Amino acid sequence: MTQENKVMSMKDAIEKLVNDGDTIYLGGFIQGEPYAAIHEIIRQEKRDLTVSKAAGIVHIDMLIGAGCVKRLITSYLWNPIPKSAHAFRRALEEGFPHPIELEEYPLLAITVAYFAGSVGLPFVATKTMLGTDFVRNYSFLGEGKFKVIESPFNGEKVCLIPGLKHDVGIIQAQRADEFGNTQAWGLLGSTKYGINSCKKIIVCVEEIVPSDVIKKDPNRTLVPGFRVDAVVEEPWGSYPSYVQGYYDRDFRFFPHYERETRSIEDFNQYLEEWVYGVRDRKEYMEKIGQERMERLRVPKRESVPVNYGNYADFPEL
Repeated sequence: MTQENKVMSMKDAIEKLVNDGDTIYLGGFIQGEPYAAIHEIIRQEKRDLTVSKAAGIVHIDMLIGAGCVKRLITSYLWNPIPKSAHAFRRALEEGFPHPIELEEYPLLAITVAYFAGSVGLPFVATKTMLGTDFVRNYSFLGEGKFKVIESPFNGEKVCLIPGLKHDVGIIQAQRADEFGNTQAWGLLGSTKYGINSCKKIIVCVEEIVPSDVIKKDPNRTLVPGFRVDAVVEEPWGSYPSYVQGYYDRDFRFFPHYERETRSIEDFNQYLEEWVYGVRDRKEYMEKIGQERMERLRVPKRESVPVNYGNYADFPEL
């Protein structure tokens, strides 16, 4: 099978693969949040998006405040210092810059929904959420969100969680080859299931490596190359979040963002300076400053290699 080089710029990947009205999955769970991709979505003024995210923090707040989001599927959205996500609250409470619809899931339930979507199941039967209002209160997904039935085996009540599927998914991972075989490690949350529930996939990585590097440790492969549409080499693409083995989380960012986005005017000024006011992630990180980057960069602490063995030679039978 002929392999295709899928490397492109962030600008080209977002322009080519993200369309107005799409349902978008955003990967990451504390680490690996795709901030650089989100900034580019804002710069390109994508509109009417349905955003799906297991655990939302301030990058989703930016998308909402910039007017990109019509609907949101998530378990929560906050500033983790902890404080309110101001743009999110303004959209819900005041309809600014426009009203958004919210579909809430518990973390376990949304993970199960991603899992079902990633493997093509119509639903997964669980007991989670039985006895809660989640099974009775819906937003735009309506009664297609959950269904409580009696088990055909023993009559016990179970909650059916249908699979969530997405038009396009975006993740920030450690590395990929030029063909899209993508590897990640550390805290992954539901990213494996979420990203594989998408029709189109953009992988943003700290570095592009030769395929031989991927083949030496295949168990770390999160997304196989044949599923990937674009590979973007974007060092520091998850900042101010962290990427295991590359840089730490910038805890100073989050109180700064909270202070700078309390009012509509402040939020718009923040976007002008930190999103619209820079061309790309490289220029953004230059604005953050080399000294701050060096303080966040982590030293190497490599795991012990394992022996996969060589089974290519077959003995005579």
